[in-house]
Amino acid sequence: RLIDQKPDLVKYLKRIVDYIEHGCMEKYHDQRLCSLGFEYSDVQVPAWVLKMLFENDVLCITYKSNKSTMYKICDDDVLNAVKSIINSTVIEESEGEIKLPNDFLESVEGFDDLKNVIKRSILADEPVHILLVGPPATAKSLMLMEIERLPGSVFVTMGTASKAGIRDVLIENRPRFLIIDELDKINNPNDVSILLTLMESGKVIVTLHKLRYEVEMKTWVFASADSTRGIPPELLDRFMVFHIQPYSPEEYINVTKNVLVKRYNVQEDLALYIAQKIAQYSTSVREAVRYTRLCKNKECVD
Repeated sequence: RLIDQKPDLVKYLKRIVDYIEHGCMEKYHDQRLCSLGFEYSDVQVPAWVLKMLFENDVLCITYKSNKSTMYKICDDDVLNAVKSIINSTVIEESEGEIKLPNDFLESVEGFDDLKNVIKRSILADEPVHILLVGPPATAKSLMLMEIERLPGSVFVTMGTASKAGIRDVLIENRPRFLIIDELDKINNPNDVSILLTLMESGKVIVTLHKLRYEVEMKTWVFASADSTRGIPPELLDRFMVFHIQPYSPEEYINVTKNVLVKRYNVQEDLALYIAQKIAQYSTSVREAVRYTRLCKNKECVD
């Protein structure tokens, strides 16, 4: 049941079994010490995982003090079950290679240098975080929509984030790409602190009832903002910042038509019609997408 909910538990279970069967004796050369079990630092498994395994009767606590807690697998039956799960599961220790779609960012008119930086960031071995700054309804929104297409991406609008905030989004989804719209509306100090820690160390710190867990995750952060005002300087310093100029009405019509045709399979004449109508009062691609979802002909658009 736990594996179905959190498949990445398998790699942590494998680390525990490897330590029990090999690592402990290599470290201590004394079976009596190994019978006490292990600490989280021995197996490189986050504390929250060990706590969850303990609460589900996979692990038992053999020793506990103010400074450390020792665990062991509860009995041989549980150990055999864990080994069976490991042997029947393909374990992916790495995050996996990202392959960009062939048409990635093609719907974005111009900005070739910036598009190249975004692609390089996504394909980098370690996270490079990018912030796009500009007035509403510029290419920054379209670029975020493109990144949202990638597997492992999660989109958050800061202005409407829940009271729980960024922490729960990260813990529940473990995104490879966290996409934040309206970063300049961040006003929860906890969200700021969590983002700073994530972007600097690749960890999310969770504190519940005096218990402190460190959840490791490698996450790229792509964000947009109308301006840098309201963004704490220490958070701004974690990003590569690019300032985006708005499209002209002609550019907007061309870009929006291409998005509707390529992404939403709209007939070209209807896509052009929607883009031209929206351009009379807005340069928001998302506004055009909303009409696309509502209307299948020009009369409906009117």
